Amino acid sequence: MVLTILFFLSSVGYSLAVVFGAQVSPWWLFALIPGFFIGCVLVYMLAILIISLLLSKKEPKKSGAFCRVSIRLFLDLLLCALHVKCHIEGEEILPEEPFVLVSNHRSVFDPMVVLAKTKRKKMLFISKQSNFKIPIVGPFIRRAGFFSIDRENGIRALRTLKCASDRMLNENADIGIYPEGTRTKDGNLQEFKSGAFYLAKKANAPIVVMLVRNTEKVGKAFPIKPTHVYLQYLAVIDRQTVAEKSMEELALMTHDLVETAWNQQ
Repeated sequence: MVLTILFFLSSVGYSLAVVFGAQVSPWWLFALIPGFFIGCVLVYMLAILIISLLLSKKEPKKSGAFCRVSIRLFLDLLLCALHVKCHIEGEEILPEEPFVLVSNHRSVFDPMVVLAKTKRKKMLFISKQSNFKIPIVGPFIRRAGFFSIDRENGIRALRTLKCASDRMLNENADIGIYPEGTRTKDGNLQEFKSGAFYLAKKANAPIVVMLVRNTEKVGKAFPIKPTHVYLQYLAVIDRQTVAEKSMEELALMTHDLVETAWNQQ
């Protein structure tokens, strides 16, 4: 989407130059439009930088729509630039009500692909604290309403999950969380921790189980060939089941769903 907008603006720039009397040979079209396009990209990146410097560093009371949209547009541009082809399966099973999204975690690109490609407009993630210290990225995800979780402090982690459940109830937001806790180092699925399932119970929300494949390959084949990334929504665990099952049972259930789907590929 962003690339389309920037290419349109670059074409308009070239057209205006011609309309206002610039003596431009048609052969220069192949140079001028890419030039205008690169200029638009640079202006866009500069605008993102300036906005990030102006954003408040305080924790917001509610998620910011401007930052959420900005993140989606930027990630769409980034994935397009990295030649990522995303294939989504099972989106029709997504519930209308807010849900907790749990998935395997293979790469830093996992949440990026979900945010850029999901049809859900208010998808927020619980992320490690260090991500909020990244220049430009940190201010945007904080203001967008993402949650920083302290994985070394159980009390603070529970407080974060409580805040996330409140946002689900008050803003109808979907919350993404990786129950493995961190990216897999060897490609094997790790044990699912209980935080995601505590959140679902606290918010009385269904759980959507998703399988992600090939995100660890993003950029490795660039620019020779595209990377095909697959998002597969496997199942929805309804609110009644979430309420009836223990967190340990839910962890085992979702882990088995992901592992079975992974082994079937």
